[in-house]
Order: sequence, then structure tokens, then C-alpha cells
Amino acid sequence: MKYFKGIGTAAVLSAGFLAAGADRAAAQTANPDGPIIVVSGPLSWPFFAAVKQGFDDGAETFGIDFQYVAVTDTANMTSDYPRLLQQAISRDPKMLLVGEFFPDGMDPLIREATDAGIPVLIHNSGQTLWEENGSIGFVGEEPFQMGYRAGEIQAAEGVTLGLCFNQVPGNPTVEARCDGYIAAMEEAGADTIYETIGTGDATNPQALAQAMSGILQANPGIDGIFTLNAVPAMSALQAVSNVGREGEVMVGTADLSNEVLEAIQDGRLAFAMDQQPYLQGFMSMQIASHFLEYGLHPIGHVKTGPLVIDSSNVERTLEVNNEHTGIRGAF
Repeated sequence: MKYFKGIGTAAVLSAGFLAAGADRAAAQTANPDGPIIVVSGPLSWPFFAAVKQGFDDGAETFGIDFQYVAVTDTANMTSDYPRLLQQAISRDPKMLLVGEFFPDGMDPLIREATDAGIPVLIHNSGQTLWEENGSIGFVGEEPFQMGYRAGEIQAAEGVTLGLCFNQVPGNPTVEARCDGYIAAMEEAGADTIYETIGTGDATNPQALAQAMSGILQANPGIDGIFTLNAVPAMSALQAVSNVGREGEVMVGTADLSNEVLEAIQDGRLAFAMDQQPYLQGFMSMQIASHFLEYGLHPIGHVKTGPLVIDSSNVERTLEVNNEHTGIRGAF
């Protein structure tokens, strides 16, 4: 495999297709000999393992070498991600593909990179920020619609008090999911509760179940739960069982896992909002290839979700995942 050579300022400016928000980054000259660096999510999370597989397959398809950088300790993500991004920028990369998970610390650094002529493509998180920080585009879900559709589904099924449980407070993407959920529920005349837990417990099933059990006990009227990741989805089911309310609380989630799909299959979980993480990695690598080689890129937000997985299509989703492990972001 090889690195693609960067293209000069004149070549990019001559292509009359650049969006206003991307002009600043695209019209700069990157280091043609630098690495392509991906700053993305922790591989201990099945979701980001699927994103990484998309990057890997895209790199193989388009003949790109890249380096994947992510935190290994999720307890300090808000400080560790800006540090990792700063380290990536200091290596004078040819291009950066960044998940902008914590904008307060990461957005100034992305602006620093694009001002220095480093092309940046945002994936997964940062859909409202890329136009202002000089990035060439965004690949990922529409998070407000992710939550809004979940709220519509639950309201239509008669949920009157819904809990949106956020395991990554400070991440605007997951916060927007709750915003959408709350908006849809309120439009339908239902009430909502919004609760969070520290990011250090984001993948701790016991801590998540304990937290949600306490919320259910304190609010016995809750008859719907929307979680923002596959791990808390299973903890929500455990919490419902802990308080003896199986069959009384409708649980749905964002993102997939094998456990989530099997829970949909057997009727314990109502739905999962799929943002198709594999596509986020694969399409990002495709865009990087075409941008570095030809100066081409989509204009704006390439949407990969929401796609609703429920009883109508879960069997096919499981079949694909069994045949092509990880493509659907479920392990």
C-alpha cells in the first residue's frame, strides 16, 4: 500500500466545487510526505471496532496507509482526546480524520490544523462544527433525528414518561440524541427525564444498571427508556428486571451489538437506531483518498443514520453480522 501524494493549492482552487465552509482547509497545501492519522473512538467499544473495520477495509480498497489513534482509558476522555489530537497535529500529517467527541478541547486544535494547511475530515461526532473549523466535511449520523425517531416510536406505542440516559455527557452528538428524543416525546404530549452518568462508567454494565435502577425506583411512572449505546441498553433491561417491571417499560437504544439484536429478536428490546458505523469509517477513507488524489469530496454532511432496526428487519441484520462479522457494528 502507499500514501497518496497531496495536491497543491492551485489544483484545489481550480476545482469549482468547494463548499464555503471547506474552502479554508481544501485550499491549503498539506505535507505530502506526512502520515494520514485517524483520531477516533476507543476500540474497547464494539461500535468503534466497527468504525475501525470500515477504515481498514477502505484503506485496503483505496490503497492507503494510515495510523489509528484512540484512548485506551475511557475515564479521562475529555482531556485525553485533545492531547492525542495535539500529538497528531505535531507530526505534520498529510490529512487528519477526526471524531470531534469533545469540542471544547478539540475544536480549537482542529482550527489550528486547518489554519496550518492540514486537511481535516470529521466523522461520527462534530456534525454541527465542521463548517466553522475549516474541515472539508462530515460523515456520520444526524443525531437529533436519531433521538427524534426514537421518541416518535415510543410515543406512538403509548409511552407517557420517557427516560433518556446519557453515558457520555459533554459529547454534543449524544446530547443531541436526547434533545431529539425529548422534542418528539413533548410534541406527542409525553413527559421526559434526562439523566447522565460519568464517562468512566460508560462501559461498566453494573454501574449503568445500578444507576438506572435507582432512577426507576425514584420515578415509578417511567414507562420508556432510550439509551445511547448498546452497553447501557442491556443495562437498562437489567435495571427494569431489578425493579420487577419486565413488560412494563419499553426500552430502545442507539447503536447495535449482538446482545442488542438478540434482545430485539426475542422481544425484550423494542428497537435500535443504527448509525451504521462501518460506513463512517469506509466512506471517510474513500473521501480522504479522492480528496488527496483528485481534490474531490462531497459537499456537506454525508448521513449514515438513523436506520431503525426492529422486529421487521432484525433477522436479516443478524444474518449479515454472522456472515460478515462487525460490518453492522455488532459483536
